[in-house]
Amino acid sequence: MKKFLSITFVFAFIATLLAASASASIPNLLNLKSIDKIVDISNIPEISGDFAIRGRQDLRVRVFVHGPKAGNHTQQATSLICEDSRSGAVVGGAGWKLTTSAPVKYKLNQSSAPSSVRSSVPTFVSTSFNKWTAAITLDGTTSAKPNLAYDGLTSVSRSRFDSQNIIAWGRTNRSTLGATYIWYYTATGIVAEVDTIMNNRISWNLTCSTGYYNAENIMIHELGHWFGLDDEYDSPYVENTMFGYGSKGEIKKISPEQGDIDGLNIIY
Repeated sequence: MKKFLSITFVFAFIATLLAASASASIPNLLNLKSIDKIVDISNIPEISGDFAIRGRQDLRVRVFVHGPKAGNHTQQATSLICEDSRSGAVVGGAGWKLTTSAPVKYKLNQSSAPSSVRSSVPTFVSTSFNKWTAAITLDGTTSAKPNLAYDGLTSVSRSRFDSQNIIAWGRTNRSTLGATYIWYYTATGIVAEVDTIMNNRISWNLTCSTGYYNAENIMIHELGHWFGLDDEYDSPYVENTMFGYGSKGEIKKISPEQGDIDGLNIIY
């Protein structure tokens, strides 16, 4: 009996040592959220989130992945998705802004766009930028607006930190409608560079048609991130341009709502 108890004690002691060793070497899972995610500047994942950049303490990158809400885009009646209802829910800021001290130049990869919208890309991109800048009110605290300036064509079709801001259609995750990548300076909150990549594997047009996504509708949402607006996913924001989901045939994002505009003017 004494021998059995001795063996039991030895095994219990060894188990205690192993448990202590494991707890010392394995991070507390409850604290994992506090560990900053670090990515390589040349390999930014297509995952929504705000990332630290290896070797660049002066920069961070925020990724927005805009997709459909499961089941939502097939359940709305055409009469509803073609309406542009009003919303006063104020959109939050994401933590950066475009510079107002120099033009913000952008390039288009027009040839990457599907043929159904290709010829119209320069027009609806420019129109979308103009809607956001027109919504900024010049007052006692805001003396200048961002100046978005077209800077020609590019052949680049993927996001990368390369000293140019691009808008293109390219390969994204299958469920992605559009993804926007914003590199911003941590000290000032000023945008360093930004890219928007639209999914080239889904059906696009410029009308209210339940079989297609409206390219202008999704584009103006993505460009709202350039200006510093965040995604909103709660029910009061369903009618906002910055609502985080898109639907086939939807056109209501094309005109920023008062809540989008109010959020923009908090930033600027």
